[in-house]
Amino acid sequence: MANIKSEQLRSDLSLELEYDQPLSTKEMIKKLINILGKNNCETTKINNKNILIYNHDNKKEYLLLASITYMGGNGQHPIYKKRMQLKKWYKDIVILFENKKNVNVRFIGMYHYKDNIIISEIVKNTYLKKKMNSSAAHIYTNDLFQAMKEGIFKRVDRNKNKIVSIKYIKFKDYLDGKLSTQNELFTLFDIFNNNFNFGNWLPANKAIVEMYEAKWPNWKETEWPGWYLEYKFNKFILDYSIENKIKYVGSSHKKAEEFDFDLWFDEENFYGDLKASDISAREAPGNDQETFIDCINKYDKFWYVIYEHETIKDSKENNYEATRFRTNFIKNKNEWNKNKKWDELSYHKRMKNSVKFVQMSIIELNRINFRDALDDFNQGRQPSGNLRKPKFKITKNNIDNFIVFQYEFIELSE
Repeated sequence: MANIKSEQLRSDLSLELEYDQPLSTKEMIKKLINILGKNNCETTKINNKNILIYNHDNKKEYLLLASITYMGGNGQHPIYKKRMQLKKWYKDIVILFENKKNVNVRFIGMYHYKDNIIISEIVKNTYLKKKMNSSAAHIYTNDLFQAMKEGIFKRVDRNKNKIVSIKYIKFKDYLDGKLSTQNELFTLFDIFNNNFNFGNWLPANKAIVEMYEAKWPNWKETEWPGWYLEYKFNKFILDYSIENKIKYVGSSHKKAEEFDFDLWFDEENFYGDLKASDISAREAPGNDQETFIDCINKYDKFWYVIYEHETIKDSKENNYEATRFRTNFIKNKNEWNKNKKWDELSYHKRMKNSVKFVQMSIIELNRINFRDALDDFNQGRQPSGNLRKPKFKITKNNIDNFIVFQYEFIELSE
């Protein structure tokens, strides 16, 4: 495949469009010996392949090395998408040592550009189930960026493969088990997700009543799945007393000087926004462009927390059940807007009858990458005829490079 320019990450965390600069196996071994220590390393040949062995704590780590490079082609692959080629003989080495005590085989990729080196381990378990004739592990620019910024970054891709990317100077600590991949905020999202209503159909009438009884100020809103998500997440924050980690700062909890987003991560000093989105939709509306750019420039980092759901629309077939319930419930609670004419079928064309949340993801944006993740969203005009403020939209098929955390509900078979 043709070697064309792609995204390259410099040691100062800036990006540029340039050609790959992969190292040879001999050069990669030399770099790793330098960081792991000459006295801890040895090299051997197995089936005429050069293998680096790292010795520590009475264990031998066989490191099978390959370069991380652009996917290639003539532009059909995104410029942020890289790969580590997994050779067929990797599996032979694993089988050779699988019954040997205190021996471990690792698949290790090395990214090199100018003076920057980043290492990725492709956790072998899921790949060993494949024939590996022409397998490749996909690694994104964002994986490398996060590793440089945080020291270590773990991602689970859509095929349940685990990729751990590590800053070069931290690689010895990683192999020695001194570098944790655990992120406290991700742990909190895991706790919330494990107790959230994933995998069950949630009807509008149940959600609306629950929000009303909890005195949630937005219980009347028509786009109830998003408000229900915000209600449940705010309740989780309060129940677990974690406002020092995450605060809900949605519209009814906001001070005038704050940005108009849902979440504030207090210890790490950045904003985020909760989004409930139909899983069949190709895009999700983002935020006001001017406000978002101001926020990115001030805090550098932003999280979109996207919860996706399957949807049953309210329709003639079910006699607009959810629409009628909502309007009558509002009326019976004496909450119908006195300046608005009573309309039992108000908003019936867009009303959702029920939703089932099935997965979520967090995409992380910063001043370098946000324009690649977001597109302009055509909002049209306000009822007055004036143009609305321009918004961004999140294009779902373009977010893999920005995902830092994922959760997918898996239904257990009986």
